[in-house]
Amino acid sequence: MNELLNWLLQQKGSMNTYLEFQGRALELRAAEPEHAALLRLLADLAGRFAEAYDRRPLPLDVAEGALQQLTGLIEQALAPGAADPAGRLALLNRIGAAELA
Repeated sequence: MNELLNWLLQQKGSMNTYLEFQGRALELRAAEPEHAALLRLLADLAGRFAEAYDRRPLPLDVAEGALQQLTGLIEQALAPGAADPAGRLALLNRIGAAELA
């Protein structure tokens, strides 16, 4: 998860960022099965965002807002309080209800 966050922090938020994030998150599920649900939800979130814009270039404010939101969700997942079952479930529910668009 740290590797995914570090990669995301280096991105500018173009449409390719969300498409590549989706692929990276899905690949990471195999290496980190303890985060499989979280990674699947994050990948789906990024994929829905890309589809909402029909893979066209993003307006700068939209790209920056989505990138901040996605980064924040991963940072929450890596926070110490997210490790307990109640915290993890709350985070998964937030991600499941989230939209980047």
